[in-house]
Amino acid sequence: MPRSALLALASLAGLLALAAPAAAQGGQNNFGSVYSRFGVGERSDFGSSQAEMLGVSGVALRDGGSTGLSNPALWSDLVVTGFGASIGVTGVRAEDASAADPSRSTAGDVSSLHLAVPLVPARLGAVVAYRPYSRVRYRSAIPGTLITPIDTTAYTANREGEGGLQRLSVGLGWRPVRPIQIGASAEVLFGTFEYLQRTEFEQTGYRETRQAEATQVRGVTATVGATATARRLLRTGDAFSLGAAVTLPTRLTASRTLTIGQSLDRDTLASVEDGRITLPLVARGGLAYRASPSWLVAADATYEPWSAFASTLTVGGFDPAAGTDVLQDRLRVGVGTEIAPAGGNRTAGVFRRMSYRLGGYAERGLYAPTGDDVMTYAATGGVSIPNRFSGARLDLGMEVGTRGSTADVLVRDTFVRGTVSLTFGERWFVRRRFD
Repeated sequence: MPRSALLALASLAGLLALAAPAAAQGGQNNFGSVYSRFGVGERSDFGSSQAEMLGVSGVALRDGGSTGLSNPALWSDLVVTGFGASIGVTGVRAEDASAADPSRSTAGDVSSLHLAVPLVPARLGAVVAYRPYSRVRYRSAIPGTLITPIDTTAYTANREGEGGLQRLSVGLGWRPVRPIQIGASAEVLFGTFEYLQRTEFEQTGYRETRQAEATQVRGVTATVGATATARRLLRTGDAFSLGAAVTLPTRLTASRTLTIGQSLDRDTLASVEDGRITLPLVARGGLAYRASPSWLVAADATYEPWSAFASTLTVGGFDPAAGTDVLQDRLRVGVGTEIAPAGGNRTAGVFRRMSYRLGGYAERGLYAPTGDDVMTYAATGGVSIPNRFSGARLDLGMEVGTRGSTADVLVRDTFVRGTVSLTFGERWFVRRRFD
């Protein structure tokens, strides 16, 4: 194996090691948005470190230094074998209309791992990738009063959730003719959702009660995509790309275990229930215009019809027995720009060879607990730093935004997310000539 490949694997292991203390930093506060309790959790849209810093999913971003995971058609651009990993740390400040002290939390996670191999350079490429599909990570406390014929006592219902869906993808991107790229990938979705409610009573004589629910899910889906590129539209050397990708609806098999107990008892009653969960399709469309090697702009949109979500089991915000459904169609729109002062000049100084990125997005969440839209607005940005090793780059990103409001019974999240991404690329399988 080439030396740079060994270095890449060691660096990826280092990034994963960094993610562990980032997650542990939260300790008992290792949780995020209370909105992740709805549906199958808070959706993750990671396409690439470049796309994330631009505020887009990257469905039309053609960049030789970044493997775009949102559209398999882009994998036909591969020229070098690439390894990549991305981790993030998110801080959330949540407050409601009660004017009580806001809660704060910090948590770390792995955003992506991938291996990209050009089978025929700039014509046919293969990618294996791991990414989260959704995350459940929240904690809330709801006070109440229990009235019995004997007495009245206050209690607090502590609700916690963690877990989510993971996604493992493998696929091909192919360029049949120069302006057109097509691609497809098969994806395995799997994961576990764990929900716990602990009811604590202020008055002695009442024992704490616990109700735990663990649901294991798995299923298979596929993504198909295409891009078309036109060159020299406005000036020599420019390129305008249109891209689209669709992830098919997914039927997951689910197995749920419900456990009820008291105090520190492990359980006093357990039951198992099987069911099915149907996730909606994911449709992405976008454009990117590279005016020169020094400047590009990109914009795209993602649509998910969660109003078509179906489940035989009760899921956050969806109860088939009671007819309760607070899920709605999700829509995300983003735009961003990138400036690389040196362009393709590899002899320029390091600051001129860095890429500077800025963007933002607006999102209508997949939930409407009070009937009103829960909106997210965020600004994104970051830098891409070249490394002295050929094909290696370090990306540092930042995202700052708000989600929801304090109206009615809603919660407003203010969040800050920092990401670190490392990519290595090297030509493999090159036949050397000896004279």
